[in-house]
Amino acid sequence: MSNSRALIIKSIKHGETSSIVSCYLEEIGYKSFLVKGLYGSKKSRFSKAHFFPLNVINIHYSFNEIKNLGFIKEVKSEVLFKTIHSDVQKSSVIVFLSEILNSVFREELDVNQDLFNFLLNSLIWYDNVKECNNYHIKFLIELSKYIGFYPNIINENDLYFCLESGSTSNTKPLGGKIYGEDLKLFKNLLGMKFEDLNSMSINRESRTRILNKIIDYYSLHLQMFKIPKSINVFAEVFK
Repeated sequence: MSNSRALIIKSIKHGETSSIVSCYLEEIGYKSFLVKGLYGSKKSRFSKAHFFPLNVINIHYSFNEIKNLGFIKEVKSEVLFKTIHSDVQKSSVIVFLSEILNSVFREELDVNQDLFNFLLNSLIWYDNVKECNNYHIKFLIELSKYIGFYPNIINENDLYFCLESGSTSNTKPLGGKIYGEDLKLFKNLLGMKFEDLNSMSINRESRTRILNKIIDYYSLHLQMFKIPKSINVFAEVFK
C-alpha cells in the first residue's frame, strides 16, 4: 500500500456502485483506479465530491502493474477548493481543462514533479481569484512548457507564429498561424504571470480566436489529442 497526492482527471461510473477514476499522482504519474462503493450506499467511505474534475486529494492505494489498474482504499482532501467547482464560469473552465489533460496524459505518462506542482499551484491561484477570463488560455500556454512544445518567440518583431513549427517567423506559414493583433495578445500572454492576467483586456472575439488556435496547436503536437466535447458549452458561458 502506498500514499500519494492525486489530481483527479476523469471519473466514469463502473457497474452499479463503482467508478473508474483516472488521476495524475505526484508519486507515479497518470494511473486509473477502481473505487468501489462510491454509488448506491449512504455508508460509503468516499464522497463523490472527492472525485470532481481537477480536485486534489490524498489517496491510500494499491496498484497492479499487470492489470494496469489500482484500488483506492482511503481518501483525504488535500486542497479544500472554495469556488472552482461551484462557480458556473469557473466550473466550466475546470471541465474543459480536465478534458484537455485527459488527452495530454494519454501520452505524458511519466512522473513529472514540475508538472504536478504547476497544476496544483495554478488551480489554487484560480480558486482564490474572484474572476479571470483569460486563465484557461494562460493555463494551456504554460502547460505546453511541461510537455515539450512551448512557443518559441525567435524575434519579438516577427509577424507570424507558425502552429506547426511552434515558433515565430517573418515568412507567412502555409498552414495554421497566429498573426496581427492576436499575435500581439499571444506574445503578451506568454510573458505574463497568472497574477497579472486581469490587467490584460481581451475581447470575446479575440479570446475565442486565440483559444481555437491553441487547440489547433495542441492537435498538431499531440497524436492522441481530442477536441474537448465541452468546448461548445464552454463558449456559451463566456459569451
